[in-house]
Amino acid sequence: MKFSKANIALFFCSTLAALLLGELVFQKIAPLEKGFNHHQLYCEYDSLLGWRKIPNNRGLHKTAEYEVLEEINSMGIRGEEMQMEKDSATFRILVLGDSFAEGYTVAFDELFSEIMRDSLAKKYPGIRFEVINAGTGGYSTDQELLWFESQGARFQPDLTLLLFCTNDPWYNAQSRYWRGFKPRFILEKDSLVLTNVPVPTLASRSLLGKVKDWLLLHSQLVRRVKNAKDNLKYAADGQAVPDEWKIYQTPTSPQMEEAWQVTAALLQRLAQKTKAAGSGLLVFYIPEKIEVYEADWQNFLAEYSLDEQFFDKAEPRRRLGFTCDSLGIYWLDPAEKFTEEGRRERLYFEKDWHWNALGNRLVGQLLADSIQF
Repeated sequence: MKFSKANIALFFCSTLAALLLGELVFQKIAPLEKGFNHHQLYCEYDSLLGWRKIPNNRGLHKTAEYEVLEEINSMGIRGEEMQMEKDSATFRILVLGDSFAEGYTVAFDELFSEIMRDSLAKKYPGIRFEVINAGTGGYSTDQELLWFESQGARFQPDLTLLLFCTNDPWYNAQSRYWRGFKPRFILEKDSLVLTNVPVPTLASRSLLGKVKDWLLLHSQLVRRVKNAKDNLKYAADGQAVPDEWKIYQTPTSPQMEEAWQVTAALLQRLAQKTKAAGSGLLVFYIPEKIEVYEADWQNFLAEYSLDEQFFDKAEPRRRLGFTCDSLGIYWLDPAEKFTEEGRRERLYFEKDWHWNALGNRLVGQLLADSIQF
């Protein structure tokens, strides 16, 4: 059968019209909630870290669950302006971490680091406490280490507080995160070697990749097709689960084992660097809401068709505890307290995975209680 140019043109025009109609229908009748792109609003390229918060920037984080104005000072840190030099009478705490630490889901005065400072001030009225929260969304332990080495040590902290997230180990062994390219440390004969620096820019992506990202951000139809494709993949693979969630898998896969080994080396180096800067180090484990609420854990298992005998929600903190204990690093596991408090009130947002104001308050109080003079 031969097709004329007119028939071919009619076919493509009809297909395009159908796709546009489908897009309009999904946009108007049943739109998928568009995820807020915090990276586009607050971050810029950094050749060492991959990205950083834009200094002297402010803007509104607005989703269906929260509306928060975040203000970044001239040093690229959330909060008011501060002096790098420290008063000898001041006890300064430096916070390293990812979006849980940055806390853009709550107002600044509801942030755990502010709660911790106020609680310590009441507990020890004779000491002046200062907390510098350098948390940046998307950072893993490797970027937090590099930020401390390049900038953090200059703040002369008395205590460095590292918030440890469950996706840190996996991304400590990757050269890319969804926010963009990032540095990567590899182990060579038990020594850390920094690679992928200068970090490639997003402009390095192929045209096809850029088009795909744009469509996923703006097209309801494309996002639904991707969701359906992912669901079919998970259903076909049975045990398929996003790589960062394999931290709950037992026994540990070779890829995750390698990621944990890199993570242990990063923690060891951070402990050495903080000690050399005259600072103590405290690692705080961030329990995910699937570890706190049994219903969320069961939903997680069901979503990816996982067999619970091969997935343990206590595995990440057990491994972190083993690592910190073997390195002589003090660490805090709040999972039991979160589970206890979580029976009475919701500590996380329903859709967003971060702590709400109550969760931040609990973390701030737990940290203040753990700091003794």
